[in-house]
Amino acid sequence: MTTMKAVRCLGFGHQHRLETGIAVPKPKPGEILVRVDASGVCAADRAMWDGSGPWSLPFPFTPGHEFTGTVVELGEGADERHGVKVGDRAVAELNITYGNDFFRQRGLYHLADSMDVIGATLDGGWAEYMIYPADAVIHKVPENLSNAAACYTEPLANAIHGVERADIGFEDVVIVSGAGPIGMGMLQAARLKTPRKLILVNPGAAKRRLALTLGADMAFHPDDPELKTALADLTGGRGADVFLEASGQTQAFTLGLELLRKAGRLVVFGVYKKPVAVDLNIFGEFKELDIRGGHLAPFTYRTALDLMSRGLIDGDACVTHTYPLEAFEEALERRPEPDEVQIKIILDPQM
Repeated sequence: MTTMKAVRCLGFGHQHRLETGIAVPKPKPGEILVRVDASGVCAADRAMWDGSGPWSLPFPFTPGHEFTGTVVELGEGADERHGVKVGDRAVAELNITYGNDFFRQRGLYHLADSMDVIGATLDGGWAEYMIYPADAVIHKVPENLSNAAACYTEPLANAIHGVERADIGFEDVVIVSGAGPIGMGMLQAARLKTPRKLILVNPGAAKRRLALTLGADMAFHPDDPELKTALADLTGGRGADVFLEASGQTQAFTLGLELLRKAGRLVVFGVYKKPVAVDLNIFGEFKELDIRGGHLAPFTYRTALDLMSRGLIDGDACVTHTYPLEAFEEALERRPEPDEVQIKIILDPQM
């Protein structure tokens, strides 16, 4: 275990390379070396691959910000610092913050002005081994979780944060827009809030069928006229109480504005590739809407692991495809076949 293989991103726009003979890193004080058991492929990774991402990053680096690993070596003091031992499985939160940052002091560490990000400014999980930094927030993986489910922790934690932002109540009619990794996580987490009705909106029929098994009461194509009819019947024509937007599609955002009742709550968690033109009078003059952003996963990784461990959220159902590290290009380029469920794709460096 002196050298390893890893995918290196040398720049945006198809500039990823699989490299071998890379020295396995040695953990410094407080750091943890893990064998990567699985690492996810995210929409952000695809944006780096196709060159559409808005970020400025220090190249080269190893991508992969969704990961789970088995501890193989501990830097000095890391066992006491993180509460793990060799042989434990663990995940690390992707954002690393430091010092007296304004937002960090206020419990908003996910919004810190200055941070490192595993899989971007620090080497991530598209490798056989990786370092969990000394300042990372690290969580042990419950024994009854598969590596696939553990790898789903990061997107699920994001989804849970979005659901918490929505303040869902017992009488609410809730719409989840989008059935990707975060949308399907939102659906399952929102179900645990026991709203009156939970509706998924997504174009793909196969995902709509899966959503009905994961907790949705109803599922509609966004263009299906029955969506508005059903919503009117449920709410006396008022509209939905909560709209969780996880698709990143501009038309989904505008649909949410249309379907929400007056004083409804819209949580925006999708990442959009182009601006959305809307009539601002909808926000104020006509509906007095409550628009809330959602970003990353503060204080929700532990919740994600716990809910999956207790069988309340099915992480394995959301991991649909696995590839070896050598096939990372195929994983990045993969698109679902007609009527196929494709949600989370992961890389297994041990394959």
